[in-house]
Amino acid sequence: MTRLAACGLLLAASAAIAGELQVHVSLRDTGYMLGDLLDERVVVSLPDGATIDPQSLPLPGRVAPWLEVRRATLEPARAGSATVVVTYQIFAEAEQATQAPLPGFSLRLRGAGGTGDIAVPSRAFLLSPGLPETLGDKDRELRPSPVPARVAETGAVGGLVASLAVALVAIGYLLWRHDRLPFLPYAPGPLLRAWRSWRRRAARRLTGEEETALLRDLHGALNQSAGETLYPSTLPRLFERAPYLAPLRGEIERVFAASWQRFYGRADAPAPTNVLATLRSAADRERGVPC
Repeated sequence: MTRLAACGLLLAASAAIAGELQVHVSLRDTGYMLGDLLDERVVVSLPDGATIDPQSLPLPGRVAPWLEVRRATLEPARAGSATVVVTYQIFAEAEQATQAPLPGFSLRLRGAGGTGDIAVPSRAFLLSPGLPETLGDKDRELRPSPVPARVAETGAVGGLVASLAVALVAIGYLLWRHDRLPFLPYAPGPLLRAWRSWRRRAARRLTGEEETALLRDLHGALNQSAGETLYPSTLPRLFERAPYLAPLRGEIERVFAASWQRFYGRADAPAPTNVLATLRSAADRERGVPC
């Protein structure tokens, strides 16, 4: 008797809860064709403390040969109501406008002193035709896919060649603009101008007059790099104003001291050696070429 009384109370509570529930189903019921997505909104008014069990939402998958559930979501609850959105996709084609039904389903209720099921009724929508009104047997037959059209290769090859040409021109301009072409400097400095005037004679032995002219050109380039006329006492200023020459400081000081002695010291002072190699290294450092 006690168990029967408990069951009776539970059924009465469920019936009371079900009596308080109101289910409103809404959807756009026209304008659908093959492949379209359809959203069904189910708004359930709930008593205080009651919620919808998310585990009871329709699972993704086919619910009919021509209809599939893509997803079902439970929107954030509002005061006294909950909203479920079920999205279907249509896999049917019609020869004329047809009323197509959506399946009904149940939602499970939690809280409010017990549990219960909420029945969501079936609704129908209008499936529009995507085919001509009358189709013969021949129209319904499957046909092979059309043969792909041949594409002319001339335009593709020409576009590729033009693209490569534009890319090469752009790369060449960037290399020239950033002074990375050894044969075509963008803004040659004094050391590079001096080296360009002497590089053709680097492969042979220089005469005495040529050695003297080379030393004068080297002194002039160093003076322009430092922004002043250099003397043995002011030579360190060169490396302050042209720090890129600092790695060559020992070599430049050696050549500068020997040439100074030759011009302004003893007449029999030996000529400095490897002057062209020093000038070339200094020109590379001036341009920023890795050494």
